[in-house]
Amino acid sequence: MTVKQIQHLLAYLGCYTMAVDGIFGPGTRAAVTKFQENFGLDADGAAGEATQKALRHAVAYGMPEKAGANDGQEDQNTGTFWDEIGNFSREEFRCGCKGVYCNGFPAEPAEALVRAAQQVRDHFGAPVTVSSGVRCPRHNTAVKGVPTSRHLRGRAMDFSVRGQSDAAVLAYVKTLAGVNYAYSMGGGWVHMDV
Repeated sequence: MTVKQIQHLLAYLGCYTMAVDGIFGPGTRAAVTKFQENFGLDADGAAGEATQKALRHAVAYGMPEKAGANDGQEDQNTGTFWDEIGNFSREEFRCGCKGVYCNGFPAEPAEALVRAAQQVRDHFGAPVTVSSGVRCPRHNTAVKGVPTSRHLRGRAMDFSVRGQSDAAVLAYVKTLAGVNYAYSMGGGWVHMDV
């Protein structure tokens, strides 16, 4: 695995926030050490084979739960509005670049947007698939988003509702307080922003 690949994976996992430059300097070593500590490896700061294998595992399957982190309790309150959202997780709004350009959250999903999505889910009683939530500037450019896209600020999403036409979903979305703009993308997909 190259140093750049290691940096990209560490950035995706939120351990590395510096420029991806391919140089294994102090910032990269600190990020590797942080990852190793979080993953339960010997924290030596070296990106050897075991660390690289753990990085691939963490990206593919998620980080292992730390011992005692939940003590057998199912309740994992965050103390934020997410605790009141029944059908969405923050991860569903992650930038679509998949860690190539950013750590996944160059901006946080806006509370008003997530609450509007939950209202859509509750109204139709069917799963909502988010195809685009937060975007970093480079991913926004790659998908030909407008330079002022509200996706860049976590205030827009593109989605579909299982079993519903985009026309039916759009008609309902336009009735929601706080939704500034919405349009049909065709094929069952709708854009809305707050």
